[in-house]
Amino acid sequence: MKVIKFFTVALCGMMIVSFSACNNDDDTGRQLTKEEKAKCFEVVKGKYEGNLIYPNVNKNNPKDKADTVVVRWNIDTDSTMTIEKVPAKALAANFTNEELKTAMDAASDQDVLCKIEFISINPVAYLVTPQAPTYVVNYGGSEHKVQPTFLGNNYASFGAYNAGKKVLGMQLIQRVVLVDEQRTDNIKQGVQLIFESKKKL
Repeated sequence: MKVIKFFTVALCGMMIVSFSACNNDDDTGRQLTKEEKAKCFEVVKGKYEGNLIYPNVNKNNPKDKADTVVVRWNIDTDSTMTIEKVPAKALAANFTNEELKTAMDAASDQDVLCKIEFISINPVAYLVTPQAPTYVVNYGGSEHKVQPTFLGNNYASFGAYNAGKKVLGMQLIQRVVLVDEQRTDNIKQGVQLIFESKKKL
């Protein structure tokens, strides 16, 4: 996966949400009603399977700066979404502590539970607030509780649905890594995770 495609997907998604947030039309740039959120949910509810694209420099080809894995997610209700079995290696790819990164690479995949908030009807778009998954891994001679956290309730973490192409794109931003509930500098802040999928009918 070429880095140009990675950033193009992210940029296009950001443009969609920025337009929706700044537009002065009646259906954008304001808090949606309960009925409007229900309509948004009807459009995007259901199961998805697609690509998770994340920064990961290929040591054999430094020009290749992103990697891709297939993941599934489900928009469960008008306020919740579950991203199923997110590979720990994807969340750890940009860890700066190599020993911790190696330990996380061997950790089991976990679901990431998310709160969502619909912010636009046309296109249907929503903010995403992911809960930090918890891993217990052994490194440095002892076990540690490790929690990769995400930016939430922010226009940088969002999803948007292209009804014409039936494509849902999302962007999540990794923020910091908590180790034993303490904030650390084990990750470069602002790491983009891009999701793209066609809706499964």
